[in-house]
Amino acid sequence: MIISKLLVFLVLCTGISHHAKAAPIAILDEALSTEELRELQGKLNRRTSLAVNFVQIRTSALRPNRPSVSSGDAIFAKPAKFRWVIAKPQAEMLIFDGVSIFSHKPGEKSASRYKAEGGRAKEIKEIIDFVLDFDALLKRYNLENAVRSGQFITLKLTPKAPNQVSNLVIKVDAKDSFVVAVNMNFQNKNSSEVQFSNPIAGKIDAKSFSIPDGVQIVDGF
Repeated sequence: MIISKLLVFLVLCTGISHHAKAAPIAILDEALSTEELRELQGKLNRRTSLAVNFVQIRTSALRPNRPSVSSGDAIFAKPAKFRWVIAKPQAEMLIFDGVSIFSHKPGEKSASRYKAEGGRAKEIKEIIDFVLDFDALLKRYNLENAVRSGQFITLKLTPKAPNQVSNLVIKVDAKDSFVVAVNMNFQNKNSSEVQFSNPIAGKIDAKSFSIPDGVQIVDGF
């Protein structure tokens, strides 16, 4: 088992006054042992639902210096349900009830229903596994490395079978066993980073994954 280490730099120089500041403590990145990985895996799988705030940064290879930034709140529930509410820059609600994905803008009288195979739905469904079901994630991805730096653990994964994702980088707060960031890098050189905060675990109302009453459902393309 690999023991976490701290590298402490002590500067002891003749003639330095008593006002001199001590050198900072540098924390070495340390690979996780098999036992530590199993423990982390168990903690990440324990939750069945989670509510969070998010900031998503999507970067196109064609415009690398002009990322698209959105923010809002989300609810995830096993096995594959989500409510993704964008507050900025433009209000929009995406709901996946386990069968179809719905897109609805507050104030409109209708919502569009799409097949769940679309790229955007797949991306958010992947995020559910990042946050709640690490076992399911490992069925599709190989864990290349896991490194601890202080209270944070960074996991790098690559797909077992060729798909649009080239690799994933997941950052976990080991203290709270909570995924704080997910970075998805795609084969087309685009990327999507999602940062999570203010996690709340607990029972989720089933209505969270339904379109508001009175809104007409229209099938999209």
